[in-house]
Amino acid sequence: MHLYMVVMGEYMWNTIQVAVQGRSHVSNGIPCQDKTFVLEKDGCTVISLADGAGSAKYSHYGAEVVIQYACNNIAEHFNEYFQTQDGLAVKKQVLEGLLECLEITAQKYQCLISDLASTLLLVAVKDSRYILLHIGDGVIGYKKDDAMLVASRPDNGEFANTTVFVTSSAALGAMRLIKGSLGKINGFVLMSDGSESCLYQKRENRLAPIIKSIIEYMGILQLDKVQDMVEHIFMDLVVKKTADDCSIVVMTWNAGNGGFESLPNSEKIELLRLKCESESAKKRLKRYEAILSFLKTERTLYDIARYLYMAKQIKKVQMYVDTLLELNFIEQNGNKYKTMMV
Repeated sequence: MHLYMVVMGEYMWNTIQVAVQGRSHVSNGIPCQDKTFVLEKDGCTVISLADGAGSAKYSHYGAEVVIQYACNNIAEHFNEYFQTQDGLAVKKQVLEGLLECLEITAQKYQCLISDLASTLLLVAVKDSRYILLHIGDGVIGYKKDDAMLVASRPDNGEFANTTVFVTSSAALGAMRLIKGSLGKINGFVLMSDGSESCLYQKRENRLAPIIKSIIEYMGILQLDKVQDMVEHIFMDLVVKKTADDCSIVVMTWNAGNGGFESLPNSEKIELLRLKCESESAKKRLKRYEAILSFLKTERTLYDIARYLYMAKQIKKVQMYVDTLLELNFIEQNGNKYKTMMV
């Protein structure tokens, strides 16, 4: 469970990554076979996720090897891969390197290469360009303007509950390679099939609303607080929906990292769930903004009420504070409150 932040010129990329052992693996003493990795190299930021095959004895080792090799390879060859028009040649080069690393790992553990089987999901960004790679199930999504979209759906092969792995004979044909310019894209998400059960609606090909909230929170809240929030979501919600391992990697772009204060009022109103831009909503927004600014240092409820000239309306002030607590915009320590905003 990790968080990561990298600044590249005018671009700032924040990432969080969570991998949680599934209930069935806990009860059977099987290690978590989902692996995640983040790399910043040669001006390129790469996020990756691999889901080790449940039937493969050493798939957790294979998943680890796959994500580390893939991230390094894409970072080192980003310009070359992006510029070439021959997508098949790029796929072959990446896959050959992956299989060579897995052969070495198979020799190390004296096992078959199939014992190291895993999927692979990857997003690499450099300057204003991106490259996506996907083999197998799991989902790659992205946020463009205010919309959450799916870039690559799960590949479950010919039959339900099956998929293609890096070690499969069909891997080259199944590998998806997507390249493009970021434009108005400001976030990416990778998730394993274990996370799909709760965070992806397969029939509608739609990501759960909480994914958009996580991406937005990463732009306005302290990154370690968002990391804690996502870990709690996984432990309290996601892992209860499946027996499988669950993992996610989220990557967001924040130009200037202006945080909540830099957002337009329309976005602030939406994040605070004020529903509309009426005069009433704008008035309440000003109070929320005042509270968040005031709580850059710890304050009591009475301190807040006095600051708002609402000392005789303490119950109303409590409602504002309770809403901010529910949204995880502030935290409580005893009888004092403090903002979690950046």
